Amino acid sequence: MKKVDVFCQGVKYIRSKMFVRVTFFIVLLFVFLVREYVAAGASEKVNDIAFLLLESSMFVFGIIILFSIITILISFFIYRKSKAKPRVKFTYTGDNEVICEVVCNKILFPFAGAVKAGLTFDKRHEALIVLKRQKHRQAYGKKKLNLPNIKSYDLDTVTLFFQDFFRMFSFKIEVKHRVSVVILPVAENEIELSKVLYTMDQDEIRTKTVHRKEGELLHFKHFESSDDIRRIVWPVYAKTKELIVRMIEMRNMYASRIDMYASFCNGYRNLLDKTISDTFLNNYKTNIWEVYKSLKKDNEVRFIPDQKSKIAVEHQHEVSAQISGMDWHSNKIEEYFVDGKVSVVCISSLIPLQDIEKMFDKLGANAVVIFTSLKSSIEKIGVKDVLREIFTIPNEKKVNWRWLFSTDRKKVLNNDRAVRNALISRNLNYIEI
Repeated sequence: MKKVDVFCQGVKYIRSKMFVRVTFFIVLLFVFLVREYVAAGASEKVNDIAFLLLESSMFVFGIIILFSIITILISFFIYRKSKAKPRVKFTYTGDNEVICEVVCNKILFPFAGAVKAGLTFDKRHEALIVLKRQKHRQAYGKKKLNLPNIKSYDLDTVTLFFQDFFRMFSFKIEVKHRVSVVILPVAENEIELSKVLYTMDQDEIRTKTVHRKEGELLHFKHFESSDDIRRIVWPVYAKTKELIVRMIEMRNMYASRIDMYASFCNGYRNLLDKTISDTFLNNYKTNIWEVYKSLKKDNEVRFIPDQKSKIAVEHQHEVSAQISGMDWHSNKIEEYFVDGKVSVVCISSLIPLQDIEKMFDKLGANAVVIFTSLKSSIEKIGVKDVLREIFTIPNEKKVNWRWLFSTDRKKVLNNDRAVRNALISRNLNYIEI
């Protein structure tokens, strides 16, 4: 796998250094094949005419190439002389997608050609944006970024490509551009956290809006002497001979404050393949964000990270950005908690069992554990995946195959099973997602 990746990176590097694109060689090969075909199959009567037409087409082809190069060079040198630099802006949409906008001033488009902006993140990931003509020699383009991991990416360089109409030649200008963009987690599901809401009813923080408390109109309980008889559900009494009353809905100006912990301890950090580790990390961050949003509906939630965030200062006040900036580490998990003050704690199946058991001793009676299993992150390979890999298109999710043949797979799955059994044996309030 690594040798293939290195080879692909080498091919991309060589291609990026050449101003002649693959289109030129394809056209040149086509002309050569036509010439050989005419020379081999033409009769004596039409031989001279065929070669005359072929030479004429070669002359026209040469004029096109010369015209393409000249138009590109004019645009290339005019922009280079202006010393203008592209501006890059990142905009977050409502569903946490990142839109990248590129603006270039003092730019002259090649005749019938195109100008593209290539963005390189972390010296590895690339995004190509086609720029459109604007007024006053300005170019503008935008595109939704499709970066693979939930993390902070550093933009290294912006490369402008000047290309002709036939896309046979491409001259480039590289501009250093240092800026960061944070890929935020997206909450796809709503987590049912009724256990948390029932146990963490501390009423500590006064809020500006009222919050729904336990006791909705659809909840019932057995009749007590202090209850209002007007709330007795008589149809239920007629069937069961039990007095059941409706619990009234209450509104409160106070809400529970929940201290939410999330541990990124990983005892298998040096064992797992990076692709597998990143896939699980993305899923884990998404689960943590879903839990936070579910808690935030009716409670004051304080997210307590277990490490210093690796994101820019302007994003550090946002919980979603803080979660994106987290990474695996090997610090002991029991050092992260405050005895008896943990409300909600998110753990993963990559935390060694012995460390988790030490953490359990510090949890209070009302603490709720959110457990993310590795099984939910990496899908199993079925018969359809095998057939698709052999006969049709290769599986896009290569991480499934990496995980299947991983030498440490059994070790990690055993720890996953042991952590789940420990949660059950200790009779803790836990939710597995």
